[in-house]
Amino acid sequence: ANRMRAFVIGNGPSLNNTPMDRLRGEFTVACNRFDMLRLDWDPTWWIMADVRHEDGWWDWGDLLARKSAFVFREQDRPVIEPKRRSGIFYAPRCEHIGGAHVPDLWHLPAPCDYGGSISIGLQLAASLGKNPIYLVGCDLYRYRGPSDPDINHFDPGYCPYKVRKSTGEEMITPEMWVGTNRRLIAGHEIAKLSAAAMGIEILNATVGGSLE
Repeated sequence: ANRMRAFVIGNGPSLNNTPMDRLRGEFTVACNRFDMLRLDWDPTWWIMADVRHEDGWWDWGDLLARKSAFVFREQDRPVIEPKRRSGIFYAPRCEHIGGAHVPDLWHLPAPCDYGGSISIGLQLAASLGKNPIYLVGCDLYRYRGPSDPDINHFDPGYCPYKVRKSTGEEMITPEMWVGTNRRLIAGHEIAKLSAAAMGIEILNATVGGSLE
């Protein structure tokens, strides 16, 4: 493995067509429910920026016993710190979370929240001097209706669809899917510019090339 390069792994459906075994031994940054792939290796770093503890998705005993170093949000410290102290890092929230404020560039050393978990993973790899940084499994989103399986992640059961209990309406309208994609694309553009200013190249190796 080339020690300078890094792979930042999204959780898109293209992972099912990606030779993941070839990433064993590479410097890898994965995120969120990556464990659902049931691989026999752990990523170097694991970004847990989208944890909602009430979802009940997380087997902390299993996850925190893995070899990976983890990045959580500061708000998760009370839950996580009693379970494992070493190899855990906590990221502060910045004003760009949610996308109302759009940054021009990253503001390292504090990570920028714009663009979500993958953006944080890219900033981590860049901060550690990795170059080039390859993206895999970054497929962007397609519209998904309430009765559709999860077409936006590698596992159709990755994220249950929520309908409004009061009305039975879609929680995520077609316009909201478009808006999310717009934010993700802007996040990748900010990443490309920010990394270039650091002399670092980000390359898209996602099977199918959704980001092209």
